[in-house]
Amino acid sequence: MATHFWRWLVILLCVACPSGLGNDYEDRRAYKRAAFAIEMGRFREFNRVRSGLDDYVLKSYLDFYEARRRISSIGESSAEKLRGQWKGTPIERRFFRLWLETQAKRGRWTRYLRHYEPSGDPAAQCRYLRALYRDGRREEALSQVPALWGVGTSQPKSCDPLFKEWIDLDGVTNEIAWDRLQLALEANSVTLAKYLQRFFSGSVARSARSYYDVHVRPSRIRNIDAFTDDAYGRQVIVYGLMRYAKREPTKALEIWRRYRTNYQFADYQRQYVEENLVVELSKVEGKLSLELNSYSPEVLEALADQTTRTTNYPRLVKWISAMPEPYRITPKWRYWYGKALLNLDDDEGRRVLKELASERTYYGFLAAFTMNIEPALNQERVAVEPATIQALRDLPGVRRMSELYAVGDLPNARREYLYLFENLDQEYWLALVSYIVEMGWIDQAVIAANRAELHDLLDVRFPMPFLDTFRRHAFETSVPLPMLFAISRQESIFDPSAVSPKGATGVMQLMPKTAQSTADKIREKRPDSTSLKDPLVNIRMGAHYFAELMNRYGHNRAVAAAAYNAGPTRVDAWLRRFSGIETDAWIEQIPLRETKNYVKNVLAGSQVYSRMLGISSPIMESYEQRVPTLDD
Repeated sequence: MATHFWRWLVILLCVACPSGLGNDYEDRRAYKRAAFAIEMGRFREFNRVRSGLDDYVLKSYLDFYEARRRISSIGESSAEKLRGQWKGTPIERRFFRLWLETQAKRGRWTRYLRHYEPSGDPAAQCRYLRALYRDGRREEALSQVPALWGVGTSQPKSCDPLFKEWIDLDGVTNEIAWDRLQLALEANSVTLAKYLQRFFSGSVARSARSYYDVHVRPSRIRNIDAFTDDAYGRQVIVYGLMRYAKREPTKALEIWRRYRTNYQFADYQRQYVEENLVVELSKVEGKLSLELNSYSPEVLEALADQTTRTTNYPRLVKWISAMPEPYRITPKWRYWYGKALLNLDDDEGRRVLKELASERTYYGFLAAFTMNIEPALNQERVAVEPATIQALRDLPGVRRMSELYAVGDLPNARREYLYLFENLDQEYWLALVSYIVEMGWIDQAVIAANRAELHDLLDVRFPMPFLDTFRRHAFETSVPLPMLFAISRQESIFDPSAVSPKGATGVMQLMPKTAQSTADKIREKRPDSTSLKDPLVNIRMGAHYFAELMNRYGHNRAVAAAAYNAGPTRVDAWLRRFSGIETDAWIEQIPLRETKNYVKNVLAGSQVYSRMLGISSPIMESYEQRVPTLDD
């Protein structure tokens, strides 16, 4: 059981534990007082508390906060001295980046040039080119602008002055503007695409406008005389036709036949259009309305995907067999190949599925279920030498990371972990993972184990925090306990403080409105965004919301998981489109890649948790093997 592993790990790690608390607790309290004081501008208090922390491992962070406060007045020699003082820590990079940015804001361009170091940050690159320009190296600066300007999204404000200089000097040609327009539309940056229209001239301006028009309204592609028969016009036709085909593939095929006759498309364009039409037509009709002599591997995969929802197993075998080996040997296509052969009474299917069932993957679990054999966990337990752990604990980066975690500064603790992992010898990876487990930093332990490729260390990668709370609400809602664990692991890795960019909060990543609606239904007080960070509240609301989805979708865990991720409105539409088909095939038809992968990961995770909890539960119950049919 998982509990035994954690008990063993704590005993092993504490071989190296110091006896007693020492001054750690008081130092942490003093550090937090000092950090708060400088944040509030109480510098006398900060200096007084800081003076007593010269031996504390986090004193460098207090010094950084003090230097950041006076960053604009720090000269070159002082900056280099501070940088050397923080060498070998994440602070070095943060400080120097901030100091350089300040030099640019103050117009100290010569100083900026002396100290600039290349990075992938567009804002920093733009500041560097501005410095070159202001230093008299105009041609050198302007020659590098097109690469920065020509991206599919808007660049940082710090780029605007340089871009204006370049644009005023007629740096934007039709070709440069076209390349950016293409990138903008591919990124669905409609506002940027509209802005770019001002840079085109002559006949290219007409094609650029058409490019924008067929993006926002694909049906305009039906006006066959609206496009020029040149390289720009033909590119627009191909783009617009593909967008229209996603909605009206049959009509798109009819229109394409007219375009193909009247316009001089290159062979590669014809192949691209017709392959995509084959895919879109197969989604609607389930058959080939357009036969080609050959298909790319990506198209073969798309055709096979569509065939999984049918019982046309000979055709499914045909598509999979035609794939190149690197595609064919993936767990996904081995599963569907084996299942298709099994349904055709071919013994090769049994061999393929039995072999796949030995792997701990979503498709391995499906294969085990199909063959009615025990799923494979392939779990591993690895001991860590106490001397290795002690050596790890003595590393300054590990000490800083653990202290930052202890004082509740998780962003900086993560920075230290990332910096540490970049520079740590591989022999210490297992020890680092084990130490992070000892700290109780659950989500980071999972991330660290994955990053160290310790995939079989399941006790670490599939933790079970808040076990009593999960047990209670699984019982209360009749939602399988492994499913609640699998969802929470996928959503937040059990981080109570997690907040998504859209506002989903807590262990089970609930949107506040969803949590409040759920609370109304179970006659409880509405939680706010703060209380949703309390695991007791979040897990209760999440379990009840998932139970509601389970009831809505015939207790089908796969469909309920899809709705938990993408919302019931989308899932209802997907169910109406593919009503009553086998659940494993329905999952393959989910149009959102994020949701498709989410459902697979949750179902696989629930299998791992089932085995670790000693619960015998298949990846799909008998009533879950087909998705429900919704009433209109």
